[in-house]
Amino acid sequence: MLSLLPTPDSPWLIMTNYLSMRNLLLIISLFLASCEGSIERRDRFFLLGNKALENENYENAIQRYDESLREDPNYTLALNNRGVAKSEMGRKYEAILDFNQALAGKPDYLEALFNRAYAYEAIGKYKKALDDVSSIKRITGDSAFVFFYEGLVLTKMRAYDKALLSFQKSDEIEPLNPETLVNLATVHYFKEELPEAASVIGKVLKLEPNNPNAFNLLSLIALKRKEFGKSLAEINKALNEVPSEPYFLNNRGYIYLRMDSLESALEDINKSIILNPKNGWAYRNKGIYFLFSGEYHRALELFEQAEESGDFIDELFYFYGLANDRLGITGEACLSWEKGVRNNESRSRIIFSQKCN
Repeated sequence: MLSLLPTPDSPWLIMTNYLSMRNLLLIISLFLASCEGSIERRDRFFLLGNKALENENYENAIQRYDESLREDPNYTLALNNRGVAKSEMGRKYEAILDFNQALAGKPDYLEALFNRAYAYEAIGKYKKALDDVSSIKRITGDSAFVFFYEGLVLTKMRAYDKALLSFQKSDEIEPLNPETLVNLATVHYFKEELPEAASVIGKVLKLEPNNPNAFNLLSLIALKRKEFGKSLAEINKALNEVPSEPYFLNNRGYIYLRMDSLESALEDINKSIILNPKNGWAYRNKGIYFLFSGEYHRALELFEQAEESGDFIDELFYFYGLANDRLGITGEACLSWEKGVRNNESRSRIIFSQKCN
């Protein structure tokens, strides 16, 4: 989120056309040098930073915000937007320092609170993200988006009951928002409440008959029920709507894995990784491909890569444990399944109780 100042009215007089462009630029630069004060320079650099940020030129944006902050070290707008630029570059910890400084000067600065929450979420510090959400709630009161975002964070924490309450509250404030309903259904799916998930998705499809996320979730529900043909048909509907969506391609790859069509699975998973190299779910699924192919060490490498992505990935530790178990490393297998139990993985809970107690 950006805090953009409105562009000030330009004070320049219209120059007569007998001046060359070179002379015009010289006159303007002299005018700036002689009349521009510290506040004007601060705002000019800030607006240049915003332009660079909008063009995704993050390094240049940071340089411009640095220049703005040299004129006013406590300029909260520049601190926030510099944090956004750093966050977009993957420099989340540095971004948080900027958001902290902005909030030290302006504790109720909503944009900085949201941006810091997003940064905390991205590095897996979900409780800190929720602390910022609580601060936002105190400022905004009941807001559909704030409860929606709270639900997303709680889902990543696998606090499914609380996540349901947040999405339900969001739906109360802004009823029949398809995005909210899809996430509500997703939490039911993770809780293995499949009839409830399917019922909510039915509402989504009444609102948006071609919603690809609804087709995707119906595919996963069918897969849980081992209805492989229906699962494949639903994910193909999603891909008909968005042919190059990496998450849908990856999910179809997982369906092919479950159908024992390993080469078709690998083709889709590899396409997904090319389209989005940061998708931890795809590395999990590629690891499953090598697990099913008997290449257990390669599977472990990919499960480790999936874990390092920091993504919320269901059943990762179940498969991680299986690879260790196939290699005869029982202690490591149990440690993986124990992690899965802590992450509410139902299959990890079952196999841990069978093999590790």
